[in-house]
Amino acid sequence: MIKSAIKAFLYALVAGVILIAAPAHAAVTSFKDVPKSSDHHDAILNLAERGIIKGYEDGTFRPGATLTRAHASKILALSLKLNTKNVKDPGFKDLNKKQWYYGYVAALANAGYISGFEDGTFRPNTPMTRAQAAKIIDLSYNLPLEAKADYPFADVGNSAWYAGHVQTLVENKVTKGKTATTFEPNANVTRAQMASFVVRAENLQKVAEITEETKAQIRAIVLENSVIEKDGKKVSQASYDPKTDTLTLTAYNLDEGMTAVQGLSFFSDKLLALGVSHIRIADGALINVVDNRAAAKQQLQDSMVDLLKTPSDTTDGNLIANNIKVTLYGESEGIQIWQHFKVNLRVFSGQ
Repeated sequence: MIKSAIKAFLYALVAGVILIAAPAHAAVTSFKDVPKSSDHHDAILNLAERGIIKGYEDGTFRPGATLTRAHASKILALSLKLNTKNVKDPGFKDLNKKQWYYGYVAALANAGYISGFEDGTFRPNTPMTRAQAAKIIDLSYNLPLEAKADYPFADVGNSAWYAGHVQTLVENKVTKGKTATTFEPNANVTRAQMASFVVRAENLQKVAEITEETKAQIRAIVLENSVIEKDGKKVSQASYDPKTDTLTLTAYNLDEGMTAVQGLSFFSDKLLALGVSHIRIADGALINVVDNRAAAKQQLQDSMVDLLKTPSDTTDGNLIANNIKVTLYGESEGIQIWQHFKVNLRVFSGQ
């Protein structure tokens, strides 16, 4: 669910990274050589309007120009909003405090996002390669999806130092190969490619932040311990065990108890405000919890009741269902969210 939302949320696929140009005197909203039809147009304008990249005084951006390691450092440091003033000397032989890019490189190095070469140099004026860019982007933006899928690049060996970074970028749709079977890790990245690279990574980071925040709120509602009483008697209860990461719903009466369970945890109306729209019990069908709340609650209850069995030991209940997988689906700020819970259902026969 989240992967499909990320694909819809981000720009079209791209490959590579970008260079910063000589500063222009005024902010621009367009460049002569960046037509609206360009795949990189929106990303370039996005960064230009924020002052992260600039064009040339002749009104061009020169999207096909290569990107130096110094210019890449500036773009990344500004995008990440790093403190480039109060930095520690990273110790590169060819870097000193008088250079315009010192603060950017030092900030990235201090954060562990960028490194130099074995001879102790940083080589700021050397073009950045696609392999180097993949590593820096992966580390800098803490991309949310782990590299799991196989990829078809014949020129990226599994033992290559950049293999995992390339795979993560590809799976996150931040970049793609030069062809269906090659990535060209040693090729230089361009100014236009870097713009798309950075904007896509920023959006992924935003997706991850929104997703985690919403999922945390969902969990807070679902996992809060709660008791429902009627006429002074406890008829149902929800409790969470963090050691086993299990939510236990207990109905102390088959009729009133199960009905009362509808007011607890993942049956809660509070979840709708967070964008939860569907719930799946075990491997059952998705249940729409928005259109008809009463019917949906009954469907959820019936789905769980169908899983109940009579245990040999009735200490914890006359009917029990263990480790039910309950998955909540929804949307927050245009991003699809899912959260699953491990649930135990306990039902006592009651009086």
